[in-house]
Amino acid sequence: MNSMLIVRPDEIQTALSKLDSGLDRYLWLQRRVRLCDVSTNVEFQRCFSGFYKVRRNSQWRSVYFGLLESSKTKRIEFPEALTEINRRTGRIEASFASKLIATLDPAKPVIDKFILEHFELRLPGWGLPDREAKTISLYSNLCDKYSALIQSPTGRMILELFDSRYPCAAVTELKKIDLVLWQIRS
Repeated sequence: MNSMLIVRPDEIQTALSKLDSGLDRYLWLQRRVRLCDVSTNVEFQRCFSGFYKVRRNSQWRSVYFGLLESSKTKRIEFPEALTEINRRTGRIEASFASKLIATLDPAKPVIDKFILEHFELRLPGWGLPDREAKTISLYSNLCDKYSALIQSPTGRMILELFDSRYPCAAVTELKKIDLVLWQIRS
């Protein structure tokens, strides 16, 4: 990491105080994803859409939740998810590809504008001819930055404070940091 992310303990505590309902919804999604057919389960889709701010039409959601369901049986990585969503919808959906991956593998990050700001990253512009490749590179860079943050004093402090507040939450280290950072906005 060129510049290490720094957050103050009071910012972390404030973020943690806002997490209760979001953490409950996240844990519910993680428990349910493998127990139901997400391509047809309206309750799962409604909760997922609310948690991850899915504002797409029913055709798009049908494609997306169908891909999420089929990806449960075969390991899919971010590049394949990004390419497949693009193939099926005609859109490069970095955030939603990452949400699909992170739902199936909670040790993977989500691309989100607030998270990208913390790491001083930006999605490639819409008009770039190599936008898909640059998006895949950005995701790899985000994974590397999270790995470095988890090992850093700031990351360890976030994890310690999270575990102190939510000692029974079965959440990956990356997701603990993600949930906290998402609440800290400039």
